[in-house]
Amino acid sequence: MTTTTDSLVASLEASLPTALTLQQLSLALAQGVMAAYDAYNNGSNNTPVLLGYQMLTPIYVWESDPNISPFARLAEADAAARTKKQAAAYCSPPPTTGEPSFGKQLFGFSAVANDLSHNIVVLRGTVTLEEAGYDLLGWDHNTPCLLPSSGAGTQHPYGNVNSALYDFYTRSDAGLVTSLAASFQAAVRAIAQANPDAPWYVAAHSLGGPLATLGALDAYLSGSYTGSSKQPVVITFGGLHLGDQAFATAYQAELPLGLRFANLCDFVPSMVSLAPNTPNDPYVHVGVPATFVWQTWDDWGNHSMECIYLQMVQSLMYWELLKFGPRTYPQ
Repeated sequence: MTTTTDSLVASLEASLPTALTLQQLSLALAQGVMAAYDAYNNGSNNTPVLLGYQMLTPIYVWESDPNISPFARLAEADAAARTKKQAAAYCSPPPTTGEPSFGKQLFGFSAVANDLSHNIVVLRGTVTLEEAGYDLLGWDHNTPCLLPSSGAGTQHPYGNVNSALYDFYTRSDAGLVTSLAASFQAAVRAIAQANPDAPWYVAAHSLGGPLATLGALDAYLSGSYTGSSKQPVVITFGGLHLGDQAFATAYQAELPLGLRFANLCDFVPSMVSLAPNTPNDPYVHVGVPATFVWQTWDDWGNHSMECIYLQMVQSLMYWELLKFGPRTYPQ
């Protein structure tokens, strides 16, 4: 690790509640992400359940047509894409009882640890075809990051971010539906009121990574977090890029502590376009990289939350193989 990385990881570990290690926290958050996937259950929107946590407050996003791809040129691949997207979370497609339908989709939740030592917010990744569109579109167009909870007239841009991801976070259809941004903030405030003095940890997988990044910063700047530790720590698993260097700099000035778990065989954390990359890639990740190599010889298998990322933080042997900080290739 570099000195800077060493310092950031040490600061992150120092922020943890007593008797909670970084591996234990990462495992709890990974299990929380899986609980968000399980609760959504292909449109069932079940009540989330996570061992060791209470007062789980759902976070929703509105989708106008979750079963139809928003990009017509890929319409013929819809059925295959849907199967692959399920496999991106699970080792194999789980038994489902629901079917995504018009309206709100459960995207995550906030919760309080049973011992009141900390609060968490977790988001799942892509499941519906509409969500797949936000994965794949917008890479050729960025938009200023104007955080909605700051209030009209007081917004200023925090760099530039992928326009589709920003739209997914902020979209309210002119106030006719509740945006993911508003639902995220409401869930944070509910837990902040219930357990005001505890530190905050935010986590997500895949598409949820950039959305959790936006939500964590948004809630911080709007004063939604309470207590002595108002800066949340954000931990992502196989997360997409979000913004440019200006965004990364502005974000890290506000929220310097975070981890970004990435399988180097997982294409999702490196994706910046559907077309070949240009020499001037505008996207920069945030958070200290925690990287490893796990090759399953399957694109979606390499991205699996349950089979890859959960296993990496669950096993002490695997945890010791993680490389914290930037890598110098070949390595």
